[in-house]
Amino acid sequence: MKAQAKNQTDEFDFSTIKTEIADIAQKSGALVSGVAAAEAFNIAPEGRRPTDLLPRAKSVFVMGGAQPRAGDWQSPNYQHMEVTTTSDRIQGLALKLARIIEDNYGYYAVCIPPGVDYGQQAFMSISMAADLSGCGSPSLAGPVLHPEYGFMYYSAVITTMPLPADGPLQVPACPAPECADMYEAEGRTPCTSVCPIDSGGCLGGRIENGRIVERRYDRARCDTRVQNYWVPGFQKVLGETLREKDKEKQKMKLYSSMFSRTLWSMTYANVSQGQCSECMRVCPVGRAHRTKQ
Repeated sequence: MKAQAKNQTDEFDFSTIKTEIADIAQKSGALVSGVAAAEAFNIAPEGRRPTDLLPRAKSVFVMGGAQPRAGDWQSPNYQHMEVTTTSDRIQGLALKLARIIEDNYGYYAVCIPPGVDYGQQAFMSISMAADLSGCGSPSLAGPVLHPEYGFMYYSAVITTMPLPADGPLQVPACPAPECADMYEAEGRTPCTSVCPIDSGGCLGGRIENGRIVERRYDRARCDTRVQNYWVPGFQKVLGETLREKDKEKQKMKLYSSMFSRTLWSMTYANVSQGQCSECMRVCPVGRAHRTKQ
């Protein structure tokens, strides 16, 4: 039910509206939600802030959920996740809430697009939105993690409605206590041990007094492992195929398993699905929800 105006004026009770929207999000599949103030994104580069997508934006409503199933983390064939996407579900929820905000409350609302803008950059950082809204915190592995659920997908709605902001988590999800203990004893954590940046991997960093004080992440190296298929894979294979002069070899590349898998991943997902999740597979944050019989 739409929030009633208070004191017989045209002003809404925005705290009540926030609760109503959060309830809709939860009933529609979101595990967590939160609000970040649009002005908090002044740390983002110009062109990547809420007001760059929606002038006069006041709030960013963030949702997290649509995790891979527990069985997905157990499968030795990680490539199946490219064509059994779950991330689209949380993006669809954002579209639904944007419609509700405009139709029920009369404020503008737009979703942060999941794709990339010019320069292969995101339109706006959903990871930053999740962090600023208290839906999670950055990790040594890279993804934003929720203290209870761990890794999940996020979506966000930018709106001109001035919803009460939650702000970042007071206690970050990463490092988990066992990770801090492992770092104290060995100088590494589960994620940095499976993908050490100084040994050809992507991850590194330092922990002091149970908090991350330095993060090292080789994005270019990581991209070559998590985006072998989807759009980058399609561009790579298509380019190679067009340059091939031998007609038989060209046909072989066109009908190859890699090209077919790439097309499948693009067909079933409007956002990239990571093809390497080893850092998350060993992460203890949210492990209880990934552990079954």
